[in-house]
Formats: sequence, C-alpha cells, structure tokens
Amino acid sequence: MGKSISKTVSEKPKKGRKVKTLEDIQEDIKSKCLSIKSIIDSGNLNALKELEPLFSKAMADEIGVNHGRFSNKFRNPVKFSVSDIHRFAYYIGFEPDKLSSQINSEIRLNKSLVSALKEFRKIKELKQYKSVSRRSKTK
Repeated sequence: MGKSISKTVSEKPKKGRKVKTLEDIQEDIKSKCLSIKSIIDSGNLNALKELEPLFSKAMADEIGVNHGRFSNKFRNPVKFSVSDIHRFAYYIGFEPDKLSSQINSEIRLNKSLVSALKEFRKIKELKQYKSVSRRSKTK
C-alpha cells in the first residue's frame, strides 16, 4: 500500500498582498472622505497636495477618474477643470466653491505660475502665419 500523507494545517499568515473585504474598503473610503472634508472645512488646508495621500485608488474608481492623473492635479492645481472640482466636491460632500477658492488662492500665490499664465505667444512669430505675412507684403 502507498504511504498516507497527512496534511498539516498552516497557522502562518499568508505572505503577499493583503486583501481587504468590500466592507473594509467602503469603511476606508468613508473615513478618508470625512478626513478630507474636515480638513477643508476647518480651513487648515495650506496646499491641495496635502490631500493626495488621502485620495485612494478605490475613491478614484468610484468617481470614475484615473488615480494617477487625478493625484497629479493635487500637486498642480492649475490642471483641475471645473468639472473635476465639482465632481470631487460632490463626492466628498462639500460645496465646490470652497475647493475652487482654495485652488484659486494656490494659483495666485505661485508667482512663477501666474507669470507663465500671463505670457502669450505673438502671432507673427508662429510658423503657420509666416506665409500669410509674406503674401500680404507682395500685394
């Protein structure tokens, strides 16, 4: 007869990625939304990049945005669109005006960004208009 192999029960926790239950993920999202809302409501928010660690992949999935791109907007508030502002504010549960005013104040305080936003290109220096200027000179 063959050898019988007895299976031993392993008490060690499995290595690798921890898997959260759906309830844990929902509780985590709820907690992070509350934290973000309280930071903004308290007026203790100095820069939007402080919110980036609180913005999880699961939150991005619920909002319907790419996590990496949306996180980049926290670091560069000028990239927020009006739609992004409203969508994020409604998701967290506060007024979009508060987020808009925070973004506007961050942009105003960044002098190099303001000067870059005020700088425009001259039409006569653009390649596609060079042929137009030559034609007008020959007439």
